[in-house]
Formats: sequence, structure tokens, C-alpha cells
Amino acid sequence: MANMSPASKRRKRHQLLQMYGNHCCWCGKQMTKSERTIEHLVPKSLGGSNSLSNLRLACFSCNNSRGNSLLPPRLRNLFDLANKTS
Repeated sequence: MANMSPASKRRKRHQLLQMYGNHCCWCGKQMTKSERTIEHLVPKSLGGSNSLSNLRLACFSCNNSRGNSLLPPRLRNLFDLANKTS
């Protein structure tokens, strides 16, 4: 799957801001411009697309901690912790 061009990223980021506001889709934190990342609900590595229906805005921390998991960051962290103690 192709990466988004810089112009496409700007356009989609603007559309996502209009649709969902300037809060992280996972933790609800209000984000500065430098904290905003485009999050794929279904990661591209798992077949997700760049369509608006698969995209949200997330803070860098949540997006980075989620990696390519289908789980939200908090659930992934709990899942990872449970697997380490088993």
C-alpha cells in the first residue's frame, strides 16, 4: 500500500480535525499541532487503508505505544503486561 503524499496528509489531517476535533481518539487529550499524528484504526501492516473511515487523529504517545496492534493503547499495554506475568 502506498504512503500518503505530504499534500494528501495535510488534506486528510484537516478533514479529520473538522470531523473529530483536536482531541486524541484514544486518550482524549487536546493536542498541539506538533503532537498530532494520523492514526490507522486497522494498521496498514495488517491491511488497513488510508481512507478517512480508517483514520483518526491521535497524540504521538498513544499512536507510538499502539504500534501495529488492533487493540487501543491502554488495552494493548494491559495485554502486554498480562503476557509478561504469565
